[in-house]
Amino acid sequence: MNRTIKKILISLTIVLLLVGGIWYFMVTSYTPELTTENEIELTDHSDNLTNQSNDLLFNSSFSTGQDNLEWSKVTMSIVSSDTRLDCTKSGFTSGIIHDGDVQSRLNADGNSFTVEVDADSDDFIMINFEDMQQTNDSDFDLKFSKTDIFLGPNITGIALNDNFQDVNSIPASVFDESADERLEWYDYDLSIHRVIPKEITYVVNDSSIHYKIQFLSYYNENDESRHITVLTSALPAQDHPALQDPTLVIPSPCLIETTESSNYWNATQSIVLREQDVNICDVECEITFLITYEMMAVEIEYTS
Repeated sequence: MNRTIKKILISLTIVLLLVGGIWYFMVTSYTPELTTENEIELTDHSDNLTNQSNDLLFNSSFSTGQDNLEWSKVTMSIVSSDTRLDCTKSGFTSGIIHDGDVQSRLNADGNSFTVEVDADSDDFIMINFEDMQQTNDSDFDLKFSKTDIFLGPNITGIALNDNFQDVNSIPASVFDESADERLEWYDYDLSIHRVIPKEITYVVNDSSIHYKIQFLSYYNENDESRHITVLTSALPAQDHPALQDPTLVIPSPCLIETTESSNYWNATQSIVLREQDVNICDVECEITFLITYEMMAVEIEYTS
């Protein structure tokens, strides 16, 4: 009898070790999936640059892929002479460079903001929607600590099963989210030990202004956890107080020109990147193009 029990225990131990080894391999070998299969083809016009301030820099289209990308989740930048310059459709960009626990950036649509919060602390990090910055004021809008996210004391909200880009009006339903309970904004995938944001959009009421927010990631570009990325915009977008503040939003040196007034960069659509009243590059210079979609780099192919 004892020998039988011993064999069973040994077998169970072997099984547990095998399962644990497989799980450890899955966790340590995990690679984040690309947020789009699209690849970008850039036609470089640097050979035609002048000393003027409205030169054409690039033509851009998708060489492969069928995804229509939400402009609110796109960031575009060019790097010239080691200086990074943002490109937007509205012709405006963020005017403040942050180096603290909260960093915000105006997205390519020129209306929405991406906010990155370093939540790796037992102390809550608090932000205001009004200026997209960290605050120590008790009248905050969101607070973060690890996976815990709470609305501010005077904020109510509602969770919608809609894409961020498709939420364009204030819902008539009851706003049942409050500061009393943490937001249920993520699922946990035990098989890969990852926090996965739910594909939902929150609409929150901050006094007289409504905002929509979506949580994009729990990991930063180095795949470090407890770095939460939030996408946010006012409803309607032009009512966002930050867009009216010249210290927060300034003219962008790089303009995105499109032929379609859509919330999406369609898979068949070409765009133009142009200088906007700034001589970014003279006759001889080297320009590098950077683009992300939902915080992940998009593949680029250069042509001339």
